[in-house]
Parts: sequence; C-alpha cells; structure tokens
Amino acid sequence: MSSFDQSRGFHVPSTFARQESYSSTADPWGSPAAAPPPAAPLADDHLPPSLSGFAGNNAEGNTTQRLDYSVIDEEDAQGVGAGPGGGGGARGAHGGFGDNLLDGQGRDGPWQLPRQQRIELVLQGDLEGWMVKHHVYSVIQPDKGISVPRRYSDFVWLLDCLTRRYPFRSLPALPPKRLQLSGHYLATDELFLDRRRRGLERALTALVAHPVIRHDALLAHFLSAPEDLAAYRKGKGGAPGGGGGWVSLEEESAQRVLTPREEGSLPADVDARLASLRQRLPALVDAWTRITTVADRLAHRRLNQGREYEAMGEALRRAVEVEGQGWRPHEVEQTEREVRAVAGVAAEVAETEGASARTSLESVVEELKRHREIYTSLRDLFARQAALGGDNVDKLQKRVETNLNKLNLLRSLTPRPPTFDADADKLSSLLAADQRAIDAALRRRSFIRWCVWEEVRWAWRSTSLINLTLRDYASHETSYARRLAQQWDALAEALGPVAA
Repeated sequence: MSSFDQSRGFHVPSTFARQESYSSTADPWGSPAAAPPPAAPLADDHLPPSLSGFAGNNAEGNTTQRLDYSVIDEEDAQGVGAGPGGGGGARGAHGGFGDNLLDGQGRDGPWQLPRQQRIELVLQGDLEGWMVKHHVYSVIQPDKGISVPRRYSDFVWLLDCLTRRYPFRSLPALPPKRLQLSGHYLATDELFLDRRRRGLERALTALVAHPVIRHDALLAHFLSAPEDLAAYRKGKGGAPGGGGGWVSLEEESAQRVLTPREEGSLPADVDARLASLRQRLPALVDAWTRITTVADRLAHRRLNQGREYEAMGEALRRAVEVEGQGWRPHEVEQTEREVRAVAGVAAEVAETEGASARTSLESVVEELKRHREIYTSLRDLFARQAALGGDNVDKLQKRVETNLNKLNLLRSLTPRPPTFDADADKLSSLLAADQRAIDAALRRRSFIRWCVWEEVRWAWRSTSLINLTLRDYASHETSYARRLAQQWDALAEALGPVAA
C-alpha cells in the first residue's frame, strides 16, 4: 500500500478564526488545577443597574439563558437529518452520545457497536466540465434508495465546514485529490481513482456513524440534495471564504452549555488519561498502518495469483490445441485429457483466488483501514485542540484587575472629579464586558475538555467494530481454503493415484 492510504495531516481551514493561545505555563488540556484563578467578582455597586449581579453567575447558578442545542426540523426529530441551515442534532438526555447508543435511561448502550451504515460511491464513467474536467461520484445511501452526484471539491467543502463547526469532534481525513512527487502531479490511473473512491466512502461512513455529526443538517443536505452543490456553494455562502448566512458555521461550543451532570461526568484523572493516549497515538497509527499495508498486499498478491492461474490454464489449453493439430501417438490422448482437466481446475482456482481477493479488498481491508482511521482522527483532533483550543482568559483577567484598581482609585478620590460618573460608568461597562468574556471563555474551555473526552470514549467504543471484522476474516479465509481444497481434491481424484 502506498502513502496514499495514509490519512492526510491535520489542517485548519484558512478562514477558521484562531483563539489566542494559553500562556507558556498554562496546561494545554485546560485542567482546572492549571487554569488561572477566576477574577474577583465585581461588587454590585461597581456595575450599572442593568448588569448588577451578572458577575456572580457560575456553572451551578447560571442565570444565562441556555441555548437550545436540539433545535432541528420535525423530520430530524424522527431520526432524519434536518433541512439545510441547521446545525445541531437530537441527542441523549445527558447531552452525550444519542439514539441507539443509549438505553432508555440515558446510559451508554452495549459496548459492541452494530455494523456501520455504509455509504457507497460509484465513479461515473466520463469526465465532466467544460474547461476544467473533473470526476463525478454517485453518493448512494442503499437503505434509503437515494443517489446524488458529488465532485471531490464538494467533499472538501463539506469537511471544511464541519471542521469549522465541530473543531473538537473526531473528523475523518479525505484522501488526496492527486498524488504529488517532487512537486509534480502523477497520473490518476484506475488504481488511484479506486483508492480515492474507497477513501471518500470511509470518510462519509464515519460521519454518518458519528453520534453527533450524523444529525448535522449540512451533512444531510450533502447526502440527499439532488442538485449540483457547486452553484449552491457559490450562491448561498457558508463555504470557507464565502459570504451569506444560509449555512451557519458557528463553533459548536457557542451553542452548547454543559449541564452540571456533564461537567461532573469527567473522571478525576481525565488529563492523565488523555495525555497517555496522545503519547501512544503515533505508535498506534504506525502499527495499524503496517497492518493495513500487509493486508492490502496480501489481497493484491492473491488477485495477481488468480491472474497467474488463469494464464496457466490458458497456456495448458493452448498446448493441447497445438498437439491436436497434427499427428501424435494415440496414447498421448490420455495425457491431453489430464492436461485439460488441470487447465479446467486452474481456471476454477483463478476464479476462486480473484473472488477472494476482491472480497478481502472490499470488506476486510476496508474495515482495517477504518479501524486505523479511528486513531488518525484522534491524532488530528488533538492537533486541532492544541491549535484552536486556547483562549485569552489570562489577558482578560489582568485587564479586569487593572480596571478594577482604576475604579477603586477613582472612587477613593476626594473630592470626586467632575467626570466621575462618566468615568465610573465606562470602567464598569468595561469590567462587565470583560467578565462576560471570561465566563464565556471558561465555559468554552470546559466544553472543549468535555468534548475531547467524549470523542475519546466514542473512539474506544468504535474499536469494538474490529471484532466483527476479525470474525468475517476468519470465516472468509476458512471458506476460501475449503473451496481450494475441494477443487484440488476433485482434480487429484479425477487423475487417479500416482503409480508406484
């Protein structure tokens, strides 16, 4: 397997607004122990009457109106993706994984996940486009009987939008558009196109299986809208670099307020667990990349071996045909019959080898690659968390402290200056605004920490799918070996025992 099948490195969409990073001494995981102490609450007499009492709000007594994260269309409430323009999705009562992954009481369901709903892609035959030619895929949902045409650029657009909306969720990486070597693009042959198609299938399958993203309205529109998305992306906005507001790309943390139960669901040693996993991920990615490489090579070798058996059968039949074109001893006819029998079995073995190889490539190898991409997606998630998970709480707290000292100094002046009321109101407004920003940043910090933990839990749970793959692999190899044994045994019986 070439480097094609290794997931692309993490990247942040060019229009993604980065947050100011932590100070050098801050804990990159946002641990409460390492977080700077919250600013002292402002006394009510320091604030305008309309803001009095705001600074005292916290997670336990939050008076801020909670955003409704489950606002979806009526059809989505019944398990179907919302219409274009929506963002969130229905989830379990505890705000974590939803639907069939939970039991009736909001607890995690069985550890073993069912088989994933697979999205199929079929590459349409002819290149399309007037000046710039491009391939078009038919994206098929077999269970719904829906098929829509999509270009590779549509997939890039979708992933960029989802990355901006869900930066702290586990997202798949797309296969490359073209192979590049020393700055030059290589030809896109059939093998490359097939690998890219399979990579896009895996990416969509991962999105549809995700307990949160599968409810996203943009993903539902991508999978079901029959029209060409190129015109929609240009005219409606929402794509990176575009204007308009038809598709909201607001970060998930801006719409999501954790409940006390969710905040308390994190284990006490969550930072140690995440740090341990992050340290092991490179080795895990490397190990499963080697596994998929070997499995891919074995399948292709079996495919090539089937072609060799086919060539062998053709050569045997040709040899008998040439012998029959002229005189030969009558006794040779028995040898010719045996050679024809071997040629027939060689053809049957070729068909068995080829069918087995194609089945392995379409099932076992693809499932192994999906398993590998669980770890590559986590690796990319941690990279996004490091790049986008920072905040400016330290800076804001220093500014709050400075302005609070100014306000206290102003109030201590005797006599008070003529501009006292205006200056005090201005400082109070600044203090209230900064305190709101601090509270929002701390809520975002808590959400990121909780979200990353939820994604890690989902990733580990997703590894249960490898059990089904290994069982399928063992069953397939048993059937393959049995079929080959039957074919060669039948030939050996037809040829008779070897003379002493």
